[in-house]
Amino acid sequence: MRRLAPFLIALALAAGACAYESSGTTTTTVVDPADVPPATGPGELVFEDQLIEGSAVIMASVTMPSAGFVVLQSDASGTPGEVLGVSNVIGRGTVSGVVVPLFFPLEAAATIHATLHVDMDGDGQFRYEPPDDFIDLPATLAGGGPATAVAAIDLLPPLAPASISFLDQRTDGTAVVVAEVTLPGPGFVALHADEDGVPGAILGISAVLDEGTAAEVAITLDRPLETTQQVFAVAYVDRDRDGVAGLTSPDSLDDVAQGPDGGPARAQAVITLVRLSPAEVEVEDQEGDGTVVTVASVTLPSAGFVELRADQDGSPGRVLLVSDPLPAGTSTGIDFEFDPALDADAVFWVRLRVDFDGDGELDDDDPIAMTEEGRRAQASFAFTFVEDEDGD
Repeated sequence: MRRLAPFLIALALAAGACAYESSGTTTTTVVDPADVPPATGPGELVFEDQLIEGSAVIMASVTMPSAGFVVLQSDASGTPGEVLGVSNVIGRGTVSGVVVPLFFPLEAAATIHATLHVDMDGDGQFRYEPPDDFIDLPATLAGGGPATAVAAIDLLPPLAPASISFLDQRTDGTAVVVAEVTLPGPGFVALHADEDGVPGAILGISAVLDEGTAAEVAITLDRPLETTQQVFAVAYVDRDRDGVAGLTSPDSLDDVAQGPDGGPARAQAVITLVRLSPAEVEVEDQEGDGTVVTVASVTLPSAGFVELRADQDGSPGRVLLVSDPLPAGTSTGIDFEFDPALDADAVFWVRLRVDFDGDGELDDDDPIAMTEEGRRAQASFAFTFVEDEDGD
């Protein structure tokens, strides 16, 4: 202010002597435009709440009445405090997306004040240090108030350190399981198709995961796999903290988590498709001496087994016998031998099971095969005991 006073007095004297009349003659004094101070208004800025890495903030829009700066200040009980950062010189007019660096990265969430200042001396350097130095004055809004705005600034969750473990597995094609994932903040695991050795199209995304380590993360696929194939599991951080995986949105802040080496946290595995359908079973009522019963035909979608079960009130009961492992496809004339032989009429159930783990042994984890209509692949038949002619 003090620096401008002599200039303003001179300007007033010049204006007073600007024109006078003497003997019918008018004299005009022209003021050099270089001597006119920069306009301090009207200015305008839009400063929105945002998530940042910590080293800079973004002004949505800045309108400068003259060349100047955006100045960032801490919050001191609701008023601007210590200067935290200053933009480069911004020319007169409106600019969108102005990045303003901070002198030091933020270490925690903060309230920040942003104010427009005019480069009054035109030296391209911000100087405004009350109460001693008032060189670059604050710009004003159209209404005359200071061109300032306040926003809540929070830090984006970090991308590192993260890790992921993904193992080869057998699946029916509808879901896969990631063995373990560790995230530096809330996030997701996405399953990607392998496209020439790199993650390609997204096949499925997990539910949102908390920061830390999660085990046995199940991912339901958008569409069932149709073939055995290699896929990628990739860890992502929910950087905007909205609980939604915006992996395909160009405006989303969500990003790939980083592993210990600084590269993407991802892993590959081979997913072996084990089909559970369509399966078919054909049986016929039969009679015999009780030493053997026969299943006419079965069609398995994957390698598996045929169970022969007792009847229990019209439903499959306990397991009596199990076939040897059968290949995928159709098998006919599957015999089940009894020792000791049957000595009475009976009703039997046949049920198809898939060798899900591929170990060649039927166990509780091997699922029931399903028909094309989505029903259990099972059927019943009646056996009639017939004594031989000698009555043995």
